[in-house]
This record gives sequence, C-alpha cells and structure tokens, in this order.
Amino acid sequence: MPKYQTEIFFPFSVEKIHNMVADIEKYPEFLPNCSHLIIKNSQKTAKKRLFLAEMGVKFSVFSEKFDSNVEIDDMFHEINVTLNSGALKNLTNGWKFIEHGDNQCMAHFSIEIEMKNLPLRLALAAAFKIGVKEIEQAFITRANKLYSSDS
Repeated sequence: MPKYQTEIFFPFSVEKIHNMVADIEKYPEFLPNCSHLIIKNSQKTAKKRLFLAEMGVKFSVFSEKFDSNVEIDDMFHEINVTLNSGALKNLTNGWKFIEHGDNQCMAHFSIEIEMKNLPLRLALAAAFKIGVKEIEQAFITRANKLYSSDS
C-alpha cells in the first residue's frame, strides 16, 4: 500500500493554514483530480468537527468516488481522515499544524491509500509520489493565493 509523509512549510499562521485545509468543500476548486466533494453529514462536539464526506476523483480514464470520515480538531490543529466506504480498500491521511517561528507554520502531512480495483491499484502505485507532490503543491499555491496579500 503506498504511503507518504512530508513536512510542508507555509509562511502563514497555523490558524490560516489549518482553516484552509479544513475547508474541504473548496477542494474541487484547487486539488488535482478532485471532481467533487459533498458533505453528507456533519456534527460538532465540544472538541471536534466531524464530517462524512463524499469525494470524487478522476485519474486518466478512471473516475471513482468514496466516502470518508473527516475529523477536524481546531484546538490542537489536526485533521484526520479515514475511509468509510467506496472504491478504496484503505485510506488514512492526516495533517498536524505546528507553529514555526513568528506567524509561520509547519504542516506534517501523511497519507496511505489503496484501491480495491487491481488496474487502479497498479496505476496509483506508478503515479503515487507524483500525485502526492501535486497535491502538496496545490495546497502551497492555494495558501499563497489566499494569504499572500495579508502579509
């Protein structure tokens, strides 16, 4: 199963970057291969926001959708995603945002993903690292677009 971990530096506050990544409904606007994202259910507890979200992805000639459980912890600046159902065999990803100097943020990002469908699994394995780098760059570009004029 493909796995990836990285740290991404953002010259913006933890709160700004956490809020940007937590705004999952905006993902189709900037994430490569994300065709749609629909919040099916949401609830808020004293400590966390919880969502059931459907995400559609397009990769080459393939198009799939899956449901995931999204847990957003605004107090500790963490976002965790786990598979609920759909075309994937396994999915976990997480974000942890840590203050890094004055008004700057280091984001720790990890992802593990596995497709049920063998041809898709082989296609994903071949392009996984490139795809994750594109996702990483999409978040950097998004942050710059949203917050560069604030600095």
